[in-house]
Amino acid sequence: MSSKLRQASVLSMRKLNELLGDCNSSLSSLRVHVQQIGTSNDSLGLRRETEEVAKACFQACESTKATVLPQLKKEGNSFSQCVTCFIGCVSGLLLELKRCYAMETTFVIVDAPLIAEPLIRPVEEMLENLENLITVHYSTSETSPDSKITSQRRKTGRCRPQCVCTDFVKTSYA
Repeated sequence: MSSKLRQASVLSMRKLNELLGDCNSSLSSLRVHVQQIGTSNDSLGLRRETEEVAKACFQACESTKATVLPQLKKEGNSFSQCVTCFIGCVSGLLLELKRCYAMETTFVIVDAPLIAEPLIRPVEEMLENLENLITVHYSTSETSPDSKITSQRRKTGRCRPQCVCTDFVKTSYA
């Protein structure tokens, strides 16, 4: 029974790594397209390609999120590390979309589609949800407070009210 669970876990990790790779490759493609906005290569065709790449990157992040959320509770530490990498990827997507929006508003092309504006809010919401979920996951997966070792505060021997003057540092104002 445990070997089947382990095998399922390995398969889910493999699937997650594959989806994470798709997210990263589409994000790097988006970055390349955004870097060309405002240069001599900028055109209506480039803006349409950039729009398609941005939507593909968003869809890759959506499908990865759909795979991650159901498994977040039952998987181990390596899965949580992949989720953290995914959060970094979504954060990178948000950064690129904001850069794209700034470039679009600076270098306007008539009849060019709006690339970043419709995607920024959904990506912000996705990032916020993922950060909240991973925070809840780590806070609920920790050990109980009773089993944690707490350090006791060290008491010094010279903390008596009548000896307050000995605790002051003597300074010279000369």
